[in-house]
Amino acid sequence: MFICMSCQDNTEKTTTEICEFRGIRYDNRYKTAVISTEHEHHDYIVPMTETKYEQFVDELAKAMNDHQLIYIKNGVIFRCRKGEIHNSEPQNITIGW
Repeated sequence: MFICMSCQDNTEKTTTEICEFRGIRYDNRYKTAVISTEHEHHDYIVPMTETKYEQFVDELAKAMNDHQLIYIKNGVIFRCRKGEIHNSEPQNITIGW
């Protein structure tokens, strides 16, 4: 499955990327979702609450069954080097197709 998302880099430049989705996890220490893709040197970081993360994972799991490409919308996704964390206000991202 592929994901399309607008990402902000460390210079605050925003670009749209399409990536192969590899997984997602929640980092409780930094209150962020970490999206993994085929890009081995980067992660995609989304600040959010744990409750929002669980809701997002449910939406994502449903979309994975029916779609080859999903869109992550309505929030900022930070492209960071592996292991780097970006702090920001919690995002309220949603999934579309």
